[in-house]
Amino acid sequence: MSETLSPSARTAEVQKATLGWVSELLEDPAIGAEDNFLDLGGHSMLALQLNQQAKERFGAEYDIQTLFEGTLAEAATELAGRLN
Repeated sequence: MSETLSPSARTAEVQKATLGWVSELLEDPAIGAEDNFLDLGGHSMLALQLNQQAKERFGAEYDIQTLFEGTLAEAATELAGRLN
Protein backbone atom coordinates (compact mmCIF):
# COMPACT_ATOMS: atom_id res chain seq x y z
CA MET A 1 0.00 0.00 0.00
CA SER A 2 1.36 3.38 -0.93
CA GLU A 3 2.23 5.71 1.95
CA THR A 4 1.39 8.73 -0.23
CA LEU A 5 -2.35 8.11 -0.06
CA SER A 6 -4.48 10.63 1.80
CA PRO A 7 -6.38 9.26 4.80
CA SER A 8 -9.64 9.30 2.84
CA ALA A 9 -8.05 7.50 -0.13
CA ARG A 10 -6.51 4.94 2.24
CA THR A 11 -9.91 4.36 3.87
CA ALA A 12 -11.55 3.97 0.45
CA GLU A 13 -8.89 1.43 -0.59
CA VAL A 14 -9.32 -0.60 2.60
CA GLN A 15 -13.12 -0.46 2.29
CA LYS A 16 -13.03 -1.63 -1.32
CA ALA A 17 -10.73 -4.52 -0.40
CA THR A 18 -12.90 -5.39 2.61
CA LEU A 19 -16.08 -5.56 0.57
CA GLY A 20 -14.36 -7.65 -2.10
CA TRP A 21 -12.91 -10.12 0.38
CA VAL A 22 -16.16 -10.50 2.32
CA SER A 23 -18.05 -10.94 -0.93
CA GLU A 24 -15.65 -13.74 -1.95
CA LEU A 25 -15.65 -15.43 1.45
CA LEU A 26 -19.43 -15.43 1.72
CA GLU A 27 -19.98 -16.06 -2.00
CA ASP A 28 -22.35 -13.09 -2.14
CA PRO A 29 -21.78 -10.35 -4.72
CA ALA A 30 -24.33 -8.03 -3.08
CA ILE A 31 -22.25 -7.11 0.00
CA GLY A 32 -22.62 -3.47 1.06
CA ALA A 33 -20.60 -1.15 3.27
CA GLU A 34 -23.41 -0.88 5.81
CA ASP A 35 -23.76 -4.66 6.19
CA ASN A 36 -22.64 -6.44 9.35
CA PHE A 37 -20.23 -9.36 8.97
CA LEU A 38 -22.09 -11.64 11.39
CA ASP A 39 -25.51 -10.76 10.01
CA LEU A 40 -24.26 -11.76 6.56
CA GLY A 41 -23.30 -15.21 7.84
CA GLY A 42 -19.71 -14.51 8.78
CA HIS A 43 -18.15 -16.38 11.69
CA SER A 44 -14.83 -16.72 13.49
CA MET A 45 -13.18 -19.00 10.93
CA LEU A 46 -14.07 -16.63 8.09
CA ALA A 47 -12.86 -13.71 10.20
CA LEU A 48 -9.48 -15.44 10.49
CA GLN A 49 -9.31 -15.77 6.71
CA LEU A 50 -10.33 -12.13 6.30
CA ASN A 51 -7.64 -11.05 8.76
CA GLN A 52 -5.04 -13.06 6.90
CA GLN A 53 -5.90 -11.25 3.66
CA ALA A 54 -5.74 -7.88 5.42
CA LYS A 55 -2.41 -8.71 7.02
CA GLU A 56 -0.93 -9.79 3.68
CA ARG A 57 -2.10 -6.66 1.86
CA PHE A 58 -2.01 -3.96 4.52
CA GLY A 59 0.22 -5.38 7.27
CA ALA A 60 -2.55 -5.14 9.88
CA GLU A 61 -5.65 -7.05 10.93
CA TYR A 62 -9.24 -6.01 11.56
CA ASP A 63 -10.38 -5.36 15.10
CA ILE A 64 -12.58 -8.40 15.69
CA GLN A 65 -15.02 -6.60 17.97
CA THR A 66 -15.58 -3.88 15.35
CA LEU A 67 -15.89 -6.50 12.62
CA PHE A 68 -18.49 -8.48 14.55
CA GLU A 69 -20.48 -5.60 16.07
CA GLY A 70 -20.21 -2.80 13.50
CA THR A 71 -20.64 -2.37 9.80
CA LEU A 72 -18.07 -3.40 7.24
CA ALA A 73 -17.42 0.31 6.62
CA GLU A 74 -16.65 0.81 10.32
CA ALA A 75 -14.29 -2.17 10.36
CA ALA A 76 -12.49 -0.88 7.26
CA THR A 77 -12.25 2.66 8.65
CA GLU A 78 -10.85 1.38 11.94
CA LEU A 79 -8.24 -0.70 10.12
CA ALA A 80 -7.30 2.15 7.77
CA GLY A 81 -6.82 4.46 10.76
CA ARG A 82 -4.12 2.17 12.13
CA LEU A 83 -2.10 1.97 8.92
CA ASN A 84 1.11 3.96 8.61
